Amino acid sequence: MQFHSQRQMIANEVHARPFQQLSSPLKVLHFAMMSGDLSMEEVRLSVSAFFIRCGGRPLDDDASFAYQEIAPLALRWEAHTEFYTLTLYQQTDQPDWQQDLRGLPVDWSDSLPGELITGVQIHVRAPEGEPMEMINGKVPQGVFGNHQVIGSQVMRGAATIWTDFRAEGEFGLDRILVQDNRLHDYQCGRLLQRLCEIDTYRAVALLGLEPARETMRKVSALDQELATLTRRLSDLEKGEEADTLDALMALAAQAEEIAALTVNRFSASDAYYALVRMRISELEEQRVEGLQTMEQFIERRVDPAMRTWRSAAARLERISERIARASNLLRSNIDLSTEQQIHGLLTSMNKRTRRQLTLQAKLETFSIIVVTYYLFDLVERTIRHMTSGEPEELAINWLSYSLPGIVLLVWWYVRKVTKEFKSDE
Repeated sequence: MQFHSQRQMIANEVHARPFQQLSSPLKVLHFAMMSGDLSMEEVRLSVSAFFIRCGGRPLDDDASFAYQEIAPLALRWEAHTEFYTLTLYQQTDQPDWQQDLRGLPVDWSDSLPGELITGVQIHVRAPEGEPMEMINGKVPQGVFGNHQVIGSQVMRGAATIWTDFRAEGEFGLDRILVQDNRLHDYQCGRLLQRLCEIDTYRAVALLGLEPARETMRKVSALDQELATLTRRLSDLEKGEEADTLDALMALAAQAEEIAALTVNRFSASDAYYALVRMRISELEEQRVEGLQTMEQFIERRVDPAMRTWRSAAARLERISERIARASNLLRSNIDLSTEQQIHGLLTSMNKRTRRQLTLQAKLETFSIIVVTYYLFDLVERTIRHMTSGEPEELAINWLSYSLPGIVLLVWWYVRKVTKEFKSDE
């Protein structure tokens, strides 16, 4: 039996990014870094050097995921198409929100490649009897200040989460407080990974918002130019069609350029937002009285942005269609004008041809006389050379009597040849 060349890769992909076994109390720092112009190899080498500085092992040459436990830390790295994530774990019951962990080297953040786009700091508190705060809907004091807090029960009541989705601290990380009610280790790992992914994918999805706004401005300018050109279509003078068509082609080129610059960003934003919604649904949120759930918050704050870039993409597509319709209308006008010119030219040529045929018809009489003369002379000479005496005189007499017939025969033949030309229009 022969194995497929990608069989092992397919089997490994199912287990490529496993959830970790984690337990409370726990402190988590999660960073999402845009790769920018850096290649995956450059990112991998830099992250591998960071792992080594923390006391870990270097990454494999083709690795896109790594998890290492290096006392007192645990490090998780995951590469994506345009960004990578780095998550730091540490078992601690200290309630501080300092964005640093024991065991990290000095100036550790300076060695991370790329640009930070978002991050989240999570504290997982150990169970402490009955979660009365969860039942009463009270927000833990001294964590989120006076900010609006989002909270809910998740994982079928196995944990309670609170956050305000506000960037705080040295690295500008969102704060999430998790109360462990009855989480087991894998469940805790899944919950933390989903919370990190929700924050990451939410931020990366919003990268489509600014291009959408810029696209709206550009499309509005194109719309005004197109409206001006469309109004001119009905009043075009001869010779202006080419300039107007060039202007429409320039608009079409601008629209295609905008589409080429934004289509990948809008598609990626849609895909990332779909992942956000999927991860939120996996939390299995249950509402806590008096608090907005994470799903409600995301839908209220991110959905408008999603509709913005979808609207921008739709407007761009519509204006491309309108430019195409205006161009087709102008081309039809140009084709009609060209056909009229060709028709006039053919009509003029036909008139000249008819005049030539009329002149030729007037010359038919002379042609008949000339042909009759040469035919009569040819026959007469033939008779004179082939006969003599009385047969010659008899043949000449008959030839003379048949002259009207010869004329009629020549006239009939000439009319037959020129008849089809005379009947043409």
